[in-house]
Amino acid sequence: MLTPRTTFALAALLAATSLAGCAAPVVLGAAAGAGYIGLQNRPAKQVAADTEVKVRVKDNLTQANFGYLTDIGIDVFYGDVLLTGVVPSNKEGERVLDLVRRTPGVKKVYNELFVGSAYPTGQKAKDAWISAQLQPRLLGAKDAYPLNYLITVVNNHVYIMGDTGTQGEKDHVIHILRTTRGVQQVHDYLVVNGADANDVRTNAVRSESLQPTVQSETLPPL
Repeated sequence: MLTPRTTFALAALLAATSLAGCAAPVVLGAAAGAGYIGLQNRPAKQVAADTEVKVRVKDNLTQANFGYLTDIGIDVFYGDVLLTGVVPSNKEGERVLDLVRRTPGVKKVYNELFVGSAYPTGQKAKDAWISAQLQPRLLGAKDAYPLNYLITVVNNHVYIMGDTGTQGEKDHVIHILRTTRGVQQVHDYLVVNGADANDVRTNAVRSESLQPTVQSETLPPL
């Protein structure tokens, strides 16, 4: 089964990019190695804790014999879990959400799951192409720190999770994503350090719905 998503995590010094064809997204920092954990805003202990939560979520889904695990992206940031990708039905989606919610260490679940079959090869290639455009733009941007961002591309939608040092950095990063060719919508899960996460992300919480998100941040036709 072809996975509908292409994900990548950016490592600052090596400009490392992880494109996932049939695997879940990689947790930034933990995947890059101990040498990169210290470059993140998250403390090393928090990176380790988030990695442990992600492993538990995957284990729970695996033990439940969920057959579409490779089509689901799992990102964890300070115990909050962002789910992206595709499930075959609303029933299966609710099953996934229930399993994730009951996983020890999970604080909140942000649902960005689509209901449908796997995307065709052409869409998969397009998502990979969008990811390839985003990488150099973020790495070359002034006052952007990609090591702190988790980014997933699904069906021309870009999902970003992580934190920024200032509101200006956040606005700048979102602008880069929105103005990248091929991006249809940006789903913002970035938190400004020192701000209340509930205040800055309330518009993105859809833990009770499996419907595709409303396209409120679209670009003109290319």
